[in-house]
Amino acid sequence: MSPLFIINPNSSRVQRKGSGLEDLAKHVNARVITCQDRETFKENLALQLEQPTTHIFVEGGDGTASIVMTEYFRALPAGTPPAKFTLVSGGTTNQVSGVIGVKNMSAQKLKNLINNEGDNINSLSLLEVRIDQGQPHFGFLFSSGAIPMATDYYQNKTKAAGKATAGAVYSTIAAALGRGTENEKSFMEPSPVHLVVSSPGEETVLDEDHLGTIVTTLPGFIFGIDPFWGKGDSPLRMTYVRGDNKNVLSLVFAAALKRFEKLDKTDGVESWKADFIEMKYSGPTVMDGERLKGSAKSIEIRPTRPVVFVA
Repeated sequence: MSPLFIINPNSSRVQRKGSGLEDLAKHVNARVITCQDRETFKENLALQLEQPTTHIFVEGGDGTASIVMTEYFRALPAGTPPAKFTLVSGGTTNQVSGVIGVKNMSAQKLKNLINNEGDNINSLSLLEVRIDQGQPHFGFLFSSGAIPMATDYYQNKTKAAGKATAGAVYSTIAAALGRGTENEKSFMEPSPVHLVVSSPGEETVLDEDHLGTIVTTLPGFIFGIDPFWGKGDSPLRMTYVRGDNKNVLSLVFAAALKRFEKLDKTDGVESWKADFIEMKYSGPTVMDGERLKGSAKSIEIRPTRPVVFVA
């Protein structure tokens, strides 16, 4: 059974260095489709799923991974077991593939992965996000408030100048976050949110101004950053920053240094493990670097069934 390769030729690393998968396709008789045009990709993916597909390789950035997961799980017939996935770094930050994927691919590595002989095999849920009960979006990292605003700042100021590198992304976003909420040049204004966080035997309800949220199912982020310290076994990992927090950057550094005791004792910063999250929020939201719309009605976040990632 031949694997399916999905390549985004518009991803920054693929543009700069070429595809690491394309030349290897012949070694494993892989089917190859691209996803630079979403509508064409949906049509091609539907055609490929008419035949059994048990292993899908995705080359691109975080946004590419989210788009592929979204269109794949929307198209997957009910009751059909999902394929296993291998994510190959091809974008700018490569946050997701840096944790559960591979940076470079060789012919031998490819054959090992197809034989399920990866060095890093993860079974984890994805985020399923529904806005106003519309079609679901699937991905790995959802955020509201400060991170989408900082992402916009990066895209407007840095990417336009042709500096689309991981270092440029993180340094620009760090500079944006470092402005805080009281700096006269700050663009990260607190915004109202109604939030319900549900976990076994417990429900937290907040109705106040917030600075931002981060939700993921990943076991951590690259560079060892892991700003989550909620208790329990629920798959959704969420951290919340209240709107009156004065120095977001210090929280970022505390997370990078794994100083969770500082985060846990910071007033207005909370972290949970949850089974279900509901938000009413009309401001900016992002899933894996791709903008989603906000909603004053309902944003629902729940985990999917586990998916296997082989790296």
